[in-house]
Amino acid sequence: MESCKMSELPWRGSGNEKFDFSNPNICMVFNAGELSIVEYGVNEVIGTCRTENVHPKMISARLNYADQELRGGKPTKVIAYLMDMMTICINDLSKNMIQATIPHDSKIDYVELNPGGTKLLFRDKRKQLYLYNIKEQKKQSLLNYSKYVSWVPNSDVVVAQNRQNLCVWYSIEEPDKVTMY
Repeated sequence: MESCKMSELPWRGSGNEKFDFSNPNICMVFNAGELSIVEYGVNEVIGTCRTENVHPKMISARLNYADQELRGGKPTKVIAYLMDMMTICINDLSKNMIQATIPHDSKIDYVELNPGGTKLLFRDKRKQLYLYNIKEQKKQSLLNYSKYVSWVPNSDVVVAQNRQNLCVWYSIEEPDKVTMY
């Protein structure tokens, strides 16, 4: 409403759709195991995927316009979601292609992309926190017994808490450099 961007599209729904408006740039529509992504101001679905895990902590979408448009490129439109409880899929919505499929050996309970859509934080049921670099296709363990984790809004700073410490990664490009409080 604040941006005055509206989207209209034909819809044949079942009446059981669930809508998620938590992302400022998109609306996510869940229906019968399918997730449809509608970008505000665009009159078509920009992407779909199959997932049964519709909890907001299990899906992360990022639309990043600023850097790419300044360079004359296309904006980044990325979504990370659970294909099943132990597999993460990362899709590039602007190219309609899978960027990564991340199998894991334990159930995953949290996924979140950084604001630029280039890195992914995820945590498993054992409370082990990981960082996945999408470009390098590299997974790295960050923290054991993670109770809380989040990207600081509009930055690549990570804040996490384990049993005894508050941990801050001021430069996630150097994940070995963590400040503990």
